[in-house]
Amino acid sequence: MDKHAAAQRIEKLKAEIWRLNRAYFIENKTEVSEDVRDALKQELIKLEKEYPDLITPDSPTQRVGAPLDGRLPKIRHLSPKESLMDTFTRGEIDDWLDQMNRALGKESMTFEFIVELKIDGLNISLVYEHKDDVYALRRAVTRGNGIEGEDVTHTVKTIEALPLSFTVKNEKPPRFLEISGEVYMTKAALAKLNKALPEEEKFANPRNAAAGSVRQLDPKVTAERDLKIFCYALNTDGADALGIRTQKELMESLTAWGFPVHRGYRLCSSVPDIQKIFEGWGKEREKLPFDIDGVVIKVNDRRIQRDLGSTAKAPRWARAYKFPAEQKTAQVLDIQLQVGRTGAITPVAHLTPTLVAGSTVSRATLHNADEIERLDVRIGDTVIIRKAGDVIPEVVEVLKNLRPKSAKPFHYPKHCPSCGSTLERPEGEVVHRCPNPKCGAMRQERIEHFASRYAMNIEGLGKETVELLLEEGLITDPADVFSLTFEDIVELPLFKEKKATNLLAAIERAKFIPLERFLFSLGIRHIGREIAEIFARRIAWPAEKKEVELEESTGPQASLFGAPKKKVKLHGITMESIVKTLKKMGTEELSAIDGIGPVVAESIMEWINDEDNEALMEKFGNFGVLALQPEGSHAPQLFAGKIFVLTGTLPTLHREEAKKMIKERGGKVSSSVSKKTDYVLVGAEPGSKEDDAKKLGVKMIGEEEFVRMVK
Repeated sequence: MDKHAAAQRIEKLKAEIWRLNRAYFIENKTEVSEDVRDALKQELIKLEKEYPDLITPDSPTQRVGAPLDGRLPKIRHLSPKESLMDTFTRGEIDDWLDQMNRALGKESMTFEFIVELKIDGLNISLVYEHKDDVYALRRAVTRGNGIEGEDVTHTVKTIEALPLSFTVKNEKPPRFLEISGEVYMTKAALAKLNKALPEEEKFANPRNAAAGSVRQLDPKVTAERDLKIFCYALNTDGADALGIRTQKELMESLTAWGFPVHRGYRLCSSVPDIQKIFEGWGKEREKLPFDIDGVVIKVNDRRIQRDLGSTAKAPRWARAYKFPAEQKTAQVLDIQLQVGRTGAITPVAHLTPTLVAGSTVSRATLHNADEIERLDVRIGDTVIIRKAGDVIPEVVEVLKNLRPKSAKPFHYPKHCPSCGSTLERPEGEVVHRCPNPKCGAMRQERIEHFASRYAMNIEGLGKETVELLLEEGLITDPADVFSLTFEDIVELPLFKEKKATNLLAAIERAKFIPLERFLFSLGIRHIGREIAEIFARRIAWPAEKKEVELEESTGPQASLFGAPKKKVKLHGITMESIVKTLKKMGTEELSAIDGIGPVVAESIMEWINDEDNEALMEKFGNFGVLALQPEGSHAPQLFAGKIFVLTGTLPTLHREEAKKMIKERGGKVSSSVSKKTDYVLVGAEPGSKEDDAKKLGVKMIGEEEFVRMVK
């Protein structure tokens, strides 16, 4: 066969193999036997070997590439990944509907929902780039910390049901589309895999097996493990550009493009309907070939989704409705106290090892002294345990009929188990606390928190490493992490040259960290991720430009494909500026910031005025730590103290974009019009909020006037 004929035959083979794969993997139709599909693929392999210049990236033969020679590289997501908020009862679903109505300024709005299966797998973001009228797969990235994840393109490409390329009918298709899905392994595939593995390497459940298989360095290993994927989401910019108006349209579009979508999703418009679907899948759960741990409920209308927006962590327009946690029994061997980073003391039951929801549990929280008294739990008791939210094990009940005569009541100690300080229980709180800021256990927890994923994200600085560094006297506080050298750590147990190099590189990257993450990393009481973001964006921080050497990210291309190291100027806030700014503002001014309040303000002022903490901030500064100014936070605070309400569809701005512009300039966005409202930003089809503004005499502005105000 000459090259011209081979090229024609190759194109026909690729098209037919993809058609048969789609019928088999996506439409559940078996048009030919597996032997026939294999024969066509072997013919394609033979022709491509003969004419290697005819091989294209989207060929079915290119699913398995070469092994990687090291750890998986990190890739920044095109858009931040959010987590779903969990619900466990119908009452919580009712509460959620009330919250959405309040947020939209309605009383009893009727929502249309899509209810989808919550597949128990590994979240993956698939980035496709548009070129020559075709979208081609460029990257597959794990969720990671929501900002960046691991590049697993080489293994995800082995999933046969996943299209390596597809076409979209649109006059102006966006350059990148980011499609989200869940990689999973069927129960049958897990059984087959475990049968071939030695006992110590067997996987506890399909999710662990899928996660482990995706993170293999050798794609050939992954290809043998029969992974599958269901897709269910598209990045907001991509969906907007393609004119997708509902979640149902999105699912239909994914199906039309050739992506595997579970067809079990249902449209409904009431809580009883949601409950019926939820209970129905609960009954069918065991019959499914894969694991699910509940359903996902999404508002169908994407316009309403945009209006509702998100918290710092999760979309307000969606909920994960989880099945009741699996419960098992275990015996309490001991009850010990655990000291948290803020001094909070948590009693923990040490248990006989018990398999719960796919993993072995040997400890479970008892929350506080009141909970121990309520449960009347004693050492030696048989208790019922469950995973709260299928994650954190907790004791829910004592089986008192099985209580042995030797069972010992637990008497809550008066002193900290780590440093011996007298425990305190502040009035109105259920938690006992260690008041000693130099407590060894608190120090360990603080440094672990400092290095954690949502704080400084120093990979390799986990519990064991922190404990080891403290024991060796190499660190005494979080700032000392930046003093570590290669010589300090390479000779430590469990460390080799590569591990030491990787840890030092992660520490170096952490010197330049977004302000909100740095504030969260300090472990100040009451300062969670959302409050830290409010602090970062609502305060006029004095920033300065500093020239440093790092990888510069200038857009989607850089985040996907990396960028060379070079000197760049960072717009950041020094440690000295952070201390001076907070001290100058004081408790009263901080309390006045929307979302802060007096309790949080007093907590941060108490922390920043402590001499040891001032010294800690000075150390950070001496080591070159720079807090990067949040995007937009340098905007002039034109709307400080002003309250906006948005209504209708704006001509060019998305509602979330307008909200962001208001908040960056110090304003607040409310969901309803009142006498305190300063401006109502009105678009097309405004609804009742426009009428409310007229009645109350509140000033109404259009997009054009709003844009003039922010310039």
